[in-house]
Amino acid sequence: MNEKLLLLPIIIPAVSALLITTLNFRDRTQRNIFIESCVVLNTLAIILLVLYPPANSLMLFRFSERAGFALKLDGLGMVFAVLIAVLWPLTTLYAFEYMSHEHRETSFFGWFVLTYGVVAGIALSADLLTLYLFYEVMTLTTLPLVMHEMDGRARYAGRKYLTYSVAGAACAFIALTYAMSQGGGESFRLGGTFGIWPNKPDNILLWAWFLGFLGFGVKAAVFPFHGWLPSASVAPTPVTALLHAVAVVKAGVFAVIRLTWYVFEPETLAGTWAQYAAFTMVCVTIIYGSSMALATQHLKRRFAYSTISQLSYILLGVLLLTPEGLTGALTHMGGHAVMKINLFFCAGAVLCQTEREYLFDMRGLGLGMPKTSLALLISGLALCGLPPSAGFMGKWQLGTASAMLSMGHGGILMLMISAVLTVLYVFSIFSIFIMPGKNFDFKTANRGVKDPGWEMLVPLGILAAGSFVYGLYAEPMIEFFTRIAQGII
Repeated sequence: MNEKLLLLPIIIPAVSALLITTLNFRDRTQRNIFIESCVVLNTLAIILLVLYPPANSLMLFRFSERAGFALKLDGLGMVFAVLIAVLWPLTTLYAFEYMSHEHRETSFFGWFVLTYGVVAGIALSADLLTLYLFYEVMTLTTLPLVMHEMDGRARYAGRKYLTYSVAGAACAFIALTYAMSQGGGESFRLGGTFGIWPNKPDNILLWAWFLGFLGFGVKAAVFPFHGWLPSASVAPTPVTALLHAVAVVKAGVFAVIRLTWYVFEPETLAGTWAQYAAFTMVCVTIIYGSSMALATQHLKRRFAYSTISQLSYILLGVLLLTPEGLTGALTHMGGHAVMKINLFFCAGAVLCQTEREYLFDMRGLGLGMPKTSLALLISGLALCGLPPSAGFMGKWQLGTASAMLSMGHGGILMLMISAVLTVLYVFSIFSIFIMPGKNFDFKTANRGVKDPGWEMLVPLGILAAGSFVYGLYAEPMIEFFTRIAQGII
């Protein structure tokens, strides 16, 4: 396939976003059909590229002899590209009904579709500089989505998101400039692109990688740089679902993988203070996120803190610096995206139908919203790791990879503690929904309450089923992830 087709997943959303904001549609139905068609068209373009990946990279232009703007689709890029290609159309469909209760819909969908192309650019980046540029543009395109309501809370969340992102960008930029100055700015290659370091790396290299980890770790919500994520839950649910499950946070994880495995050398980093420091931060984040999720009564924020913990599950696998660890990280990255986006969808459905945000106001809602509650139950069980769900397969791969290293034994302990906390904060939601207490008046609590329409229920049903289908048919995916970790793809 011609490498120029790599531009399609970036150009289609950019042109579509322009048309969405300039065309005068006859009604909402016509506009929604146009938006969904554009998103599906971009998904088909990505799937076509994944099935028939171009052999060569596409160099669009060069800044200098060492620095260029280039696109390429390798195995790791395929994983991230497929994630966004599957979940963006479902989120768009969900957003049609959800946003009908909001204002400034046209502006919302313009930025929403434009972000699809920017995130696709991250997946298709051929080198660290290109990834960094798309990564920073993503901050600018998602900021209006976070601040969509433009009330006090939204403006505060936007300022916080921007402050954290700019600070992270500064740290990541140091790693970028160091890598490029030392010859590590070439096209991504598993095992690193330096190829010049002795067995014992110097401290400058370790600091450069560690600052890069911290910089990209902001988007991956590593403690103590996680604060923007719960605050961003004030955004409309379609935004928080994509922010917390796919677009922003997974882009942060994806960037850490690129930096660690495809620019710096895993063998060089292994056993150094930088690895241990980053690994310790990830372990702390796992417990912190799960603990805060259990303590939080706001439903969307509970899932936000859960995301903080689950993202560090993935980073734990990455920082083991073994092929088995990377395989486990990729397995959980895909499974978590499917499970968590649906949990946010369920929280959004409750908010949309009842305007209730806190769990103590949701007692007995299981009777009034049975379909939503069932979807939440299925995805929640998957998040807890019930076999053979997506959550089980990811945690199993991470656990077995951690058991191979003495350093990983501490990681296993963190995973086990977090698993217990996950069961507690997930099942406490179910008990509130369906077991609110003796002599509870279900009829009064559910007066006027019902499930949302088909535009929201269809994504809920598909993703709930996907939470277990992913686990049932995980073997071929794990084999694919293993080949990526071994450098075969």
